[in-house]
Amino acid sequence: MADNSTRKYSFSDFFSTYLSNFGKLLIPNLLFCIPLAILIAGIVLLTNLMGSVNWFLIFLIIPLMSPFFGGLFNVCRKLTADRDFRPVKDFLSGIRDNWVFFLVNSVMLYALTVGMFYMIAINREVGGGPVLIYLIIMLITSIVFLLMDFSATVMAVSVQIGFADIIKNSLMLIIKGFAGHLKVFFSLLFLSFLLYSTAFLIQTTTIVFIVLGVMTALFLPTLIVYIITYNTYQTIDKFIIAPYSAEQKRAKRLQEEQKKDELLTVEDLLPLSEGDPEEYVFLNGKTVKRKTVQKMIEVKKQGK
Repeated sequence: MADNSTRKYSFSDFFSTYLSNFGKLLIPNLLFCIPLAILIAGIVLLTNLMGSVNWFLIFLIIPLMSPFFGGLFNVCRKLTADRDFRPVKDFLSGIRDNWVFFLVNSVMLYALTVGMFYMIAINREVGGGPVLIYLIIMLITSIVFLLMDFSATVMAVSVQIGFADIIKNSLMLIIKGFAGHLKVFFSLLFLSFLLYSTAFLIQTTTIVFIVLGVMTALFLPTLIVYIITYNTYQTIDKFIIAPYSAEQKRAKRLQEEQKKDELLTVEDLLPLSEGDPEEYVFLNGKTVKRKTVQKMIEVKKQGK
């Protein structure tokens, strides 16, 4: 991974990095759109055969597409962290290494989406206090999950930690990464506004679908994932990756020092052990008390 200590994340850096890699991003975007197009065609066919729109069937696109989101997030994370990526290899490795997490995550997202849709439908038909309370609880849960997911999806392709640790860290980053989450929210809101404005200006349904289809095939999936990744990776790097890397380096240094200590013989340690046990001496570049050296001699004599 590139050294990000001098990386300056900014509005101009966001666009310059994205636009300079736009050509390379076309490949993972198309790789993502191929299964998406197949699933949409299958859902349209089933809807025509059933004679009605089944929203629970339509929402199944969320878990079915989940592994491919792992590929997109891995590509966009590499672009954000290193400003370089291998379009096909990083997309496929993102799927291979993270499909379990994205599948579990998408099942939870599917359950929340279906639950929210179901509660809205009930509220329209029945209404009343209890239904409204459940709807509010579902809405708050969905917002918290969405904020967590901004960090969790990027974290899953950035560090090798367990699912429970990803959830715990994502909850923590709701507060610490709140500014980044706001950037993601308003950026996606602005993008949605642009898409809606485009559809409103065109008005002809067939042309609208063609335009949105071309935009999706060319850049929409990678742009959306890049917006999320760019604005959340900064916080993850600061609070998760950097401390973890520092701890790994410290553990490695201690391990190397321990190996050096193991190479010392009793004859090497004897001159350092003679004198006041509380007096400090230098051993392999560090300061220790003579009594520590004496204990090391005892251990070595016992053959441990």
